[in-house]
Amino acid sequence: MINGSFTLSKMHSILLFFMILTISGCVSSSRHLQRGNYDQAIDRAMKKLSRKPDNQDEQEVLKKAYKLAMDEDRQRIRELRRSGQPNVYAEIFRLYEQMEARQSKIRRLPSQVLNRIGYEYVNFEQEKSEAQRKAAEFLYVNGKRLLDSGDRFDARKAYNEFVQAGNILPGYKDIERLKQQAIAWGTTQVLFTMSNQSGNPLPEGFQQELFKISLSSLNRQWLNFDSRRVDRKAYHYNVNLMLQGIMVSPERVQENEYVESRVVDDGWEYALDENGNVRKDSLGNDIRVKKTKEVTCRVKETMLLKHTAVTGRLEFVENETGQIIKTDPITAEWHFEHAFVQAFGNLDALSNETKGKLGVKPVPFPPSEVMIMNSAQVLKDMSMDIIRRNRRLFQ
Repeated sequence: MINGSFTLSKMHSILLFFMILTISGCVSSSRHLQRGNYDQAIDRAMKKLSRKPDNQDEQEVLKKAYKLAMDEDRQRIRELRRSGQPNVYAEIFRLYEQMEARQSKIRRLPSQVLNRIGYEYVNFEQEKSEAQRKAAEFLYVNGKRLLDSGDRFDARKAYNEFVQAGNILPGYKDIERLKQQAIAWGTTQVLFTMSNQSGNPLPEGFQQELFKISLSSLNRQWLNFDSRRVDRKAYHYNVNLMLQGIMVSPERVQENEYVESRVVDDGWEYALDENGNVRKDSLGNDIRVKKTKEVTCRVKETMLLKHTAVTGRLEFVENETGQIIKTDPITAEWHFEHAFVQAFGNLDALSNETKGKLGVKPVPFPPSEVMIMNSAQVLKDMSMDIIRRNRRLFQ
């Protein structure tokens, strides 16, 4: 019942959505005109006139809507120019583009319609070019002012100004060079470092292996990670991996002996009655039954055990103030476990699991240096995860 109600409710919502779409799509051009939606009125009237060019009602709606839309844009341009503000030219440019697009759209109608509505093409190219140039110049100058402040957050604002300028007037001056400069200055730089404070020497290659950490996958706009210092690059934050302990356990050998048993088939024998005679079936044949027996096998299992643990902490440091803004503990472990068995007795008594260990050969314990190096891989993955979860700290 609940599922049925949910489905019915969902169907009602979908039907209501399509009804709204249908109703909104059926609003007449004259209704759009009355509501001041001049471009919607133009589109509706054009759609009908493309099918019936002689529709005088739609011609009249188109004539009024087109005039009012153009007058509205011209009035807005006059208001913007009167404001005297230098940042108005981007909007003026967009308004001229809008008027150009509108009159070009209407120009596609049959000539009889254009004559009826008194259509006259107006060339806005000069005014549009002037607004385009002034808009790009304002954004360019404002972007350079922001960039020259030396603040990386202003550099990000400058980048947006240069992008807008390039969109309005592609290829304007040295916009592309300034965009790259804004990216370089506006990007927060984070350096990953490591120091060994454990008092124990690290195996050769440990640090190189650790610095193979794939921090580039954490990069995003305005945030870059390096695991190796780049000359002449200023870093805003450091993520310092401080190794505080390196532990290698003794090599341990654990032996365990146990017995496994199983009941197995052991041929057959005649079934006897209470008098010791062979029992017969309904056809007079001797009755035979299976014989079973229990077999056993002594198992000696040997387990080789050794593990390492590298402990420390990750410090997130804001370099400008030297403040440690967050600390996370970190422990990377690597375990060596190797088991093999020896069996003495009837192998039929063994479980499938034990039989699977019979072919395993003894191996030597891995050197401590190798196990510590294996811990470096674990340490990389754990460091990556901690940094990923704390990216919000880097502004």
